[in-house]
Amino acid sequence: MKIFSKIIAIMLCSLLYIQCTEEKHTTNAQEIGLETENKNNFSGKLNIQNSTIIYTAKANAELAFNISLKIDKTLIEATINYENESILINGYDNILTETQKGALLTTGKVIADYILETKEGEISMTAYALLSMVEYIGKSPVNYIYSKRNIKSAKNITNLKSRNEGITCIRKNSYVNAEYDDSRGTHKDRVKVGSKARKNYGCMGRCGSDCGRWWIPSAWTKDCMDHDQCSNINNASGGSRDKNCGDEFNEAADDYIFGVIRGCRG
Repeated sequence: MKIFSKIIAIMLCSLLYIQCTEEKHTTNAQEIGLETENKNNFSGKLNIQNSTIIYTAKANAELAFNISLKIDKTLIEATINYENESILINGYDNILTETQKGALLTTGKVIADYILETKEGEISMTAYALLSMVEYIGKSPVNYIYSKRNIKSAKNITNLKSRNEGITCIRKNSYVNAEYDDSRGTHKDRVKVGSKARKNYGCMGRCGSDCGRWWIPSAWTKDCMDHDQCSNINNASGGSRDKNCGDEFNEAADDYIFGVIRGCRG
């Protein structure tokens, strides 16, 4: 666990210089509504952008964490296990508005500001698990239904030959074959990693929409590239429920959460 924590701390510290040159204000615990903070518990309540966010991350084992996010009256819970690379998400079939997701992402940013400014990037795995889930939920597609899902990483394959490669790293400025299927059949498109296909489709191959946010390290993987290209071509929406790209969305979920730990940092 210490090795994982050091990896994340180094990545966050690498962002500290950029953040400090942009802002002089120092975020404190009161501003993020922090109620409990230790290596096994990071919890608080925050009123931000007309929403009330209650966040809780608790370790239930050395590399397993329970995450609870309540946005106004909407509850989403998750269990993240970094040892066997599995995620259990239960959103009780709720839907977040874009305003609520914006408030959630802002919550993630101010928490990251607090960690960078007061802890010099020394982030616990508990807090990192929380930030990862905040980003994952906050950047979900419009009108996405948060149903109950059990996600487990497939066996990792490194030769880039088949669909759902597990977690396979790709590097920015290289070219990979984005593989996906839709109502027209099976496709294999040559795409440059990190390129911008069109508006809202920058950073192709990065796990998450567009180019993301500075405060959470990004994973760059083959499954995320497959979904990016499928979504780009088919104007996908609805995440796992999209008729063309839903399977690619599901296959990229483990990459999003575990890709950084695997070293897929572009």
